[in-house]
Amino acid sequence: MSPSPVQISAHASHQTPAIETFAAAVATGADYVELDIRRTADGALVSFHDPRAATGEPLAEVSYQRLCDLAGYQVPLVADVLATIAGRAKGHLDLKDAGREHEVVRLALDVLGPGQFVVTTLEDRSVAAIRAAFPSAADVPVALSLGRNMAGAPRAAWLRTRLSELRPLPRLRACGADWVAAEHRLARAGVGRQCRRERIKIMVWTVNSEPEMRHWLADGRADVLITDRPADAIALRDQLAAGAPG
Repeated sequence: MSPSPVQISAHASHQTPAIETFAAAVATGADYVELDIRRTADGALVSFHDPRAATGEPLAEVSYQRLCDLAGYQVPLVADVLATIAGRAKGHLDLKDAGREHEVVRLALDVLGPGQFVVTTLEDRSVAAIRAAFPSAADVPVALSLGRNMAGAPRAAWLRTRLSELRPLPRLRACGADWVAAEHRLARAGVGRQCRRERIKIMVWTVNSEPEMRHWLADGRADVLITDRPADAIALRDQLAAGAPG
């Protein structure tokens, strides 16, 4: 039996994430639409890529209305993004803050439905919190993200983190993750092989060049490819499936 086609997650949140951006991502035919989830000082769950507002203040210290004023557009609320993609694409919920996991997952279950989204997070504790509250991996799949930005970190911390990412199985077992979301260089450096061997689903991010797309779209190498270029990735996937020359 041939492996299932690699699915495509549209990395929409890296752009100006007005609600129209997510509608456009759905229109590409992507299987998943990714939204970065953060919270504001007054508790609003928003889809916003950067950890800080234009003033440099952390988002957690800025009210929702002020964030919109500073951004110059109506920053989408997570509930509105989920409503936009519901029934048209699965959700790829990238948690940027720890502590509101239950609320986010409950909202996704209500709007999208069980099995219609995957949660990704860099934080082992967030994975563990979700798995404890929502035991069914079929209803609520959770991926531990690998590829933390360690710019400026002490060398010992950088080395410790990278080693734990290159050999992630102990972390996955400890926190209960059933998927991995690996930065593409880590995935190539052995993480992909480990996941395939252990039958752990793998999402690979962020893949934008055509040669890299071709590599991960090959049979069995990834389950989900995360890209800023979903339309191009889908066209290439279709071309490869048809056996057309590159």
